[in-house]
Amino acid sequence: NIDRASVRRMKPADEQRIQHFLTTWKGSQGNERANYQIFFRDLCDALNVTAPPPKGSVPGDPYCFDKEIRFFHSDRDTTTKFADFYKEGHVLIEAKQGGVISGKGTAKRGTETYRKEMEKAFFQARAYVRQLDTKPPFLMTCDIGSHFELWMDFSGSYTAGYGARARIELDDLLKPEVFNRFVAIFTDPQSLNPEKYRAKVTRDVA
Repeated sequence: NIDRASVRRMKPADEQRIQHFLTTWKGSQGNERANYQIFFRDLCDALNVTAPPPKGSVPGDPYCFDKEIRFFHSDRDTTTKFADFYKEGHVLIEAKQGGVISGKGTAKRGTETYRKEMEKAFFQARAYVRQLDTKPPFLMTCDIGSHFELWMDFSGSYTAGYGARARIELDDLLKPEVFNRFVAIFTDPQSLNPEKYRAKVTRDVA
């Protein structure tokens, strides 16, 4: 829920950065493994938020690409997997990159195979979240060059499933309410907590 009266207007510099980001990435297709780190660094630049430091420079890597996620199968058996983009207490993102033809990238955009791959990305990201001690209030999947799919759950459970997503086109970043929400996800996610918003309204009424 967005209080539109409190939405900050975008500055011309904000719009210029987003436009540059769109010019670079909108409609791109191919291989997410080759592109996702550049894409997310460019997204941080477009939002004017700090990008992650080099991995290994901060103990525990609370903000990084390829966040190591350990799955414990028994006392002696573990598997390590990697979340594409992670900021502790903020967001975990899993990236894909579709294409406009079959065999290009994740799958051809708009097909049933593509939809299943994007749904699979959600369940993969949710599985990562469940292994973390600190659950991020936002979970995101992304088709680089096309759109984001966003879930918000301040309990960190994400039990509502894939259908609870909000789809955000890359062009939507030019909308002040979307731009501000993305900035808040990376800088102050608790400002988007509906429980805190309702508490504030109650205090104001009192």
